[in-house]
Amino acid sequence: MVFKKGSFEIGATVYPVAIKYAPQFGDAFWDCSKYGIVTYLLRMMASWAIACSVCCLPPIIREADEDAVQFVNRVKSATVRQGEFVDLLWDGGLKREKMKDTCKEEKQKLYGKMIVGNHEDRSRS
Repeated sequence: MVFKKGSFEIGATVYPVAIKYAPQFGDAFWDCSKYGIVTYLLRMMASWAIACSVCCLPPIIREADEDAVQFVNRVKSATVRQGEFVDLLWDGGLKREKMKDTCKEEKQKLYGKMIVGNHEDRSRS
């Protein structure tokens, strides 16, 4: 899940809510790469129920020494813990969109360090 920092820059109190859908009765998410909107709506209407748990967290106020990104990350962390979600830096849109060059470069540097590190270890022995 991705939080955008824009709405966290104004300094307002945030009232986080964690909504977790239970897929036992029907899938609430639309994967537009698999189904068109009509198929999705028919699947939703034919499902027995759409069940979810909603957890309202206590209000979170931005601290004086906190910038917007830090505030976003603190709210996101609290929401992820409460909803028992996986904390990722990217959202599910990555499966349908091209990865950003900055993300790709970070991964390439990480893999490069792993390969160079392994190569250096072998040359020493």
